[in-house]
Amino acid sequence: MRLSKTWKTNNMIDYSTKRKNKLKNEVKAYTLLGLPMGWWTLFFVVAFFSALFFSFTNVSLKKLATGAEIKFTLDNYKRIFCPDFAKFDKTFWDSMGVTVVWTLVMTLGNNLMGLVCAFLINSLKKGKRFFLALLFWPSLVSGVVGSDVTKMVFGSDNNSLANKIVMLFGGQPVQWLTDEQLALFSLMIMPFFLGFCTKMLIYYSSIISIPETYKEAATLDTSGKWKIFFKVTLPLMKNALMLNLILSIIDGFKILGPMQLITKGGYGTTSIMLYIYNTAFEDGMFGRSCAYAMILFLIIIVFTLVQRKLSGEEVTNVE
Repeated sequence: MRLSKTWKTNNMIDYSTKRKNKLKNEVKAYTLLGLPMGWWTLFFVVAFFSALFFSFTNVSLKKLATGAEIKFTLDNYKRIFCPDFAKFDKTFWDSMGVTVVWTLVMTLGNNLMGLVCAFLINSLKKGKRFFLALLFWPSLVSGVVGSDVTKMVFGSDNNSLANKIVMLFGGQPVQWLTDEQLALFSLMIMPFFLGFCTKMLIYYSSIISIPETYKEAATLDTSGKWKIFFKVTLPLMKNALMLNLILSIIDGFKILGPMQLITKGGYGTTSIMLYIYNTAFEDGMFGRSCAYAMILFLIIIVFTLVQRKLSGEEVTNVE
C-alpha cells in the first residue's frame, strides 16, 4: 500500500512539474511573439484600416496643414472607375498598364531562366554548389547599385557601354532611357537577366526533392527526355511553379525602384507604385493615394487566392 501511495504521489508531482514547465514555455512563446505581433498590428492592421478609411475622404496635406474640413466622398474611386467623371484619372490606368507590361515580362523571363538554370545545375555531376552560389550572387546587389549600373550601361551619352557597342558597329547613339518607346524596355534588361536567382533556388529545391524512382519508371516507358520532363517532372513541380509565379506577379505589381531611381517616372515609365507614392508625398493627396493603394491591394489579394486555390491540391499521380 505504501509503495502504491508513493507511486501515485510521484506521478502527481511529475504531472504538476510537467504542467508548470509547459505553462512557462507557452508564456515564453507568447512573450516572444508579442513584439512581432504588436509590430504587425500597428504597421499592417492599423495602417490598412486607416488607409481604407482615408480612401473615402478628401484628406490632403494642405487640408491637414490649414485645418480645413475633411469630408466623406466617393470621388477618389470615381476617378478610377468612371470615365465620364470630370476628374477621371487616366494616368492611373496608364501607370497600371506600365506595371502589367513589366509584370508579364519579368514573370515569364525570370521564371523561364530560373527553371532552365535549375535543370542545368541539377544535371551537373560536380560543381552544383559552386554554380548555385555564383548565380545567386546578383540577388545580393542592392537596388540602388543595380540602378547605377543600369545608368552606366544604358546612359544616353556616347560614353555608355550600350552606345559604345552601337557606335562600334557604325550606328548612332541611342537615347535608351529618354525615349518613350525604349525607356521601359531598357529598364527591364538588367532585372530580366539578373532577377531569376531566388526562383532558380526554389526550382532547384523542388527538382532534387523528386524521387528518382519516378524518373527511372518513366524511362522504362519512354526514352524521350522532353516527354519525361512534361509528363513527370513538371507536374511534380506544380507547387514550386505556382509559388514562383505568384511571387513574381506580386513583385511586379510592387515595382518602384528602377522607375524612381533612374527615370523618375518620366518617358512612360511610371509604375502604379510610383504613381501612388508621388500622389501621396509629392502632390500631398493622401485620400486619393489610399484609394489607389486599395485597388492595388485587391489585385494582389486576388492573385494570392488564385495561387492558393491552384496549389492547394498535392500531385498524387503522374500520367
